[in-house]
Amino acid sequence: MVQGKGGKADPRVMGKDEEHQKSIVKLSQIKKIMKDKTRMRISKDALVAVSACVMYLISEITDGAKNVANTDGKKKVMPKHINHAICNDTELHFVGHDWLIKNGGMKSYISPGDFSVSSKKGSSRD
Repeated sequence: MVQGKGGKADPRVMGKDEEHQKSIVKLSQIKKIMKDKTRMRISKDALVAVSACVMYLISEITDGAKNVANTDGKKKVMPKHINHAICNDTELHFVGHDWLIKNGGMKSYISPGDFSVSSKKGSSRD
């Protein structure tokens, strides 16, 4: 006798090993990008390492954007939240300081080197 329903397995019943094997970023996509940029052969270990780095960056950005959205009192993450998350995190800002987020608004982070002492032209009187 067959018990239960047919079809796909229930995600709540799936084992932990099966969840770790799933990745948002496909290795074939990473391989294509790396091969186009380097014109070299790419090992599978290199693909797994780059995939792990990309997943880490995505998780850091989404976590920061979620926190920014919560502080704004919003339930929806918008591009401006992603932009603020990148600007507020020092490591992410170091990596993505020149990234342009569409509809992300202005960059709010000002580094200490950006300040310059300007001379006042009209202040001196004769």
